[in-house]
Order: sequence, then structure tokens, then C-alpha cells
Amino acid sequence: MEEKPVTKPSKEPVAPKEIKTEGVTPIQDMGGGYIEYEGKLFQQGALKELRPDLFRVQADNGNNISTDFGTTFPRMARKGQIFVRVDVLPNRVFKFDGIKWLEINKNTSQSYLYNKEYIEFLIERIKTGEYDLDVLSDNEKSEIEAYLKGNQNS
Repeated sequence: MEEKPVTKPSKEPVAPKEIKTEGVTPIQDMGGGYIEYEGKLFQQGALKELRPDLFRVQADNGNNISTDFGTTFPRMARKGQIFVRVDVLPNRVFKFDGIKWLEINKNTSQSYLYNKEYIEFLIERIKTGEYDLDVLSDNEKSEIEAYLKGNQNS
């Protein structure tokens, strides 16, 4: 079996200060049954009929903030979504404000750590030697430790 070459994350900045996401579908509830979409005001029912994909039903309540990680920003994003860029060390955390991705201080936010797959990703990178514990935040280290302790008891 052929092994894939491992690409190490860079220590260079991910992108300029303002990062716009291509193909996003930000919608904002303006109250009174109206939704703002792409700078235009729509009656919610009419927009739902035109673009049902913007109103996908979620398993949990709609207030949950989704978190994900990867090397490129998602093509589709919702306001409040958290995304961790793992192609730079230390990893950088971004939040989508409805128009663009803004970097947030990962030491002041822990919501991105609730993604079990992200914690497993970090553990795997540490095991393979791609990541050193020194590049992780204290919160990431604590979450990894709690995850490993929890899995020892199972």
C-alpha cells in the first residue's frame, strides 16, 4: 500500500485580515416575517419557496453553532459558524459573521473544542509527530486530556 506524503502545516498567515467565503448563503432574520438575503429583503415564505436549501431542518435547535475544521473554508456557511484552519500552526479559529470569516482568539473561546473529531484530529497529529504539544492552547491540551481519560474508562 502506497503511503501518502504528509504535508506539514505552515507557520505563515492563512489569509489577509478580511477573508470572504465564496458561495456562502447568509440569511438574517429581520423580524416581522422578513429575511435579508444577499442585501435584499424578502418575505420569509417567498424566500423559502425560492430557496428551500437556505432553510434546512436541523436535528438540534437552530441556535446551535456548528464547528468544523480543515485546510480551506467551507463553501457554504451560516452566521455564527466556527471553523478551525489546520493548515497553519498554531491552528487558527474563525467565526463567520454572515459575510466574512473573522479570526477569533482561541484562548477566549472554547466552542470549537466541542467538536470530537477535531480533538481526535489533534491526538492523531500528536501521535504521528506532526504536532508538538507546545503549539496547542491550554484549552486544547485540557480537552485532549479529558477525552483520553474518558476513553480509558470505556
